[in-house]
Amino acid sequence: MTDKPYLVDVKRQYESFPYPPRDPADESQRLIASIPASLMAVNHHCFGGKKDFRSGFRCLVAGGGTGDSTIFLAEQLRDYDAELVYLDMSDASRQVAEARARVRNLTNITWVTASIMDLPGLGLGEFDYIECTGVLHHLESAEEGLRALNAVLKVDGAIFLMVYGKYGRRAVYEMQSLLRNYLPAGLSMHEKVQMARQLIETLPKSNSFIRELDMWGAEISAAGFGDAGLYDLLLHSQDRSFDVPGLYALAESAGLHLSSFGWRTDDYDPLKHTNDSTARNYLATLDLPRRQALAEVMIGNMRKHEIFLARQPDRGAKLTDDNVALRSYGMLLKNAAKIAAAMVPAPGAVAYCSDKNFKITIACTPVSKIVYGHMDGATPVSVLRERIRMALPAIPPEMVDQELEQIYHQLHACGCLYLVRAGSYGVGIPDYGKLVIRCRPGGPERGVHSADAG
Repeated sequence: MTDKPYLVDVKRQYESFPYPPRDPADESQRLIASIPASLMAVNHHCFGGKKDFRSGFRCLVAGGGTGDSTIFLAEQLRDYDAELVYLDMSDASRQVAEARARVRNLTNITWVTASIMDLPGLGLGEFDYIECTGVLHHLESAEEGLRALNAVLKVDGAIFLMVYGKYGRRAVYEMQSLLRNYLPAGLSMHEKVQMARQLIETLPKSNSFIRELDMWGAEISAAGFGDAGLYDLLLHSQDRSFDVPGLYALAESAGLHLSSFGWRTDDYDPLKHTNDSTARNYLATLDLPRRQALAEVMIGNMRKHEIFLARQPDRGAKLTDDNVALRSYGMLLKNAAKIAAAMVPAPGAVAYCSDKNFKITIACTPVSKIVYGHMDGATPVSVLRERIRMALPAIPPEMVDQELEQIYHQLHACGCLYLVRAGSYGVGIPDYGKLVIRCRPGGPERGVHSADAG
């Protein structure tokens, strides 16, 4: 380990290239949302859908960068008795984040400039939830970093991590290797970026990174994250990736359990990636971590892993809990009830709903029409089942339960459906349909605009 709580070159990078690059003025036009910063998702994955965020909730954004997660969390917690702490070692990144908060007139954030490795000695107390996106893979030791986070976690708290995926970034690592061998010593960061861009423009189409350029273009293009994005992706001095076994080992190193994956959850199921009956029967006999590890290699395009960790296993909400309710989210937030109203059940009939990440195919059945009409966060699952059985007495209860399970897993996997304690939506957790972009006094107030933080 170095004699500093951070790697000097990493700190230098983020002072020169705050990441991701953001213009604070844009806060009057849009709100950047993400799964790990959504209290809806946090509640589902970490607190069984039953957390009340109104009183005493403490949240730490560890490695807050230019503020995406911090701003979204602060907006959700604006009217609650909750405490939100931003921590980052980069003064330049913090300045951007603070400027964004000022535009929104957010006053519920405590700002701390320090390294994650400093956490145990900062006297910040313990937290219910710690969000750490894209940070541990840039530390000298991810294991030591996670132990530092766990040191300030409440016993019943939870941690979110995003770390790089081993197989989905193969082309990136080949390009990193090429640039390390190509760039001469002694260049400034800006000179490295310039030479890297010149080389990329001349590479043949057979180059693995060029073949995937459409996938990475938003990171490195002028219209995307520009020079900061290129440096972060291709020139970073510390970049470590993880496969699924590595994730479990990382969690275990800090005495934590990998509770759930937060994004693309169905892609960690190998049964999704093969139709061969012999293979499927064999895969079904394997334990969960091994199945997930095989699925990652089978699909081959996991660029990142988003995971929830806790000291206790199995912390997520369950459809078998009769006291929870379905609540639509994401592209279905305001559309689920509309889809139900417009649905005409018929054999083989389908409807579609899509955004830039997913296209959902909806089977138009009598059961799905009722289910989509009750994604309100208010109707307990037990009541929903009873309403379906009363409306459709000819359908056996086990078939109702099977279809409900299928709808839940399909929509939850793409961040469009979560479970909450019945009646708590809009009370103990925010009503996302009413979340507004607030600006400084005298500025505009607009409806919700959200974008994937990537």
